[in-house]
Amino acid sequence: KKMEDAGFPVAKLVTEGRLGDQAYFVEASLGDEHMGEIFAHDVEAHRSISIEVLNQFISLAETYARAQLNASNGAKETSGLRKGILLDDLCEELPEYADKLRARYEVVEESTKGLPNVLTHGDFNPNNLYPKGVIDLEDSFYAPYGYDLISAITHINHFPDSEEYEYFAKYRFTPDQQEQYLKKLDAISMEAGLPPISGFHDDLEFCRAVWLAVKIPHVPKLQKFRYDLLIDKFLK
Repeated sequence: KKMEDAGFPVAKLVTEGRLGDQAYFVEASLGDEHMGEIFAHDVEAHRSISIEVLNQFISLAETYARAQLNASNGAKETSGLRKGILLDDLCEELPEYADKLRARYEVVEESTKGLPNVLTHGDFNPNNLYPKGVIDLEDSFYAPYGYDLISAITHINHFPDSEEYEYFAKYRFTPDQQEQYLKKLDAISMEAGLPPISGFHDDLEFCRAVWLAVKIPHVPKLQKFRYDLLIDKFLK
């Protein structure tokens, strides 16, 4: 309700009530396919994500970013991010890398300390984005502005190409598409008197990599792929 009131592109609450001892909401539909599926169909048909679909994705991210900034609580601290990405849980899973994980996170904490603390989706990626809005809010927490926005464009980097894995990439963004996305979101940041979010790309992708690698023993092949990627890309 708070997100809807603040202008976030979430499903409109049509009605609410009780059925026996259970409470419920009825939400307006946001569409039949999420953006990840739409991207995959585009790639299958045209070998790349179309300009029209990419612009739809960017427009949704822009609306979401403006809502985050408008609803910012003004605080500038990062403890919510550490808890939200489950950093300490990953340190327990990878004890031999715990010191390096914490040290790398300290770099993130230092670099993002001037950013406003905003209501953060926590799993802001194309599979949770529909043409009309955003779903799956149960991982929400407060964190520095930019984490969600970088998550959306880097999420697919943490899936392998090979179909031998439990889950694999069905689309990719081209370098030009990534640049177009970041330019649009950078402009919003600078309008708000903030540094461009592209300057935090690597730090915030590290945070995304942590969240994606932790607590997935049910997909052991993908878990190892993500462990290895995280270690090679961010800890060496």
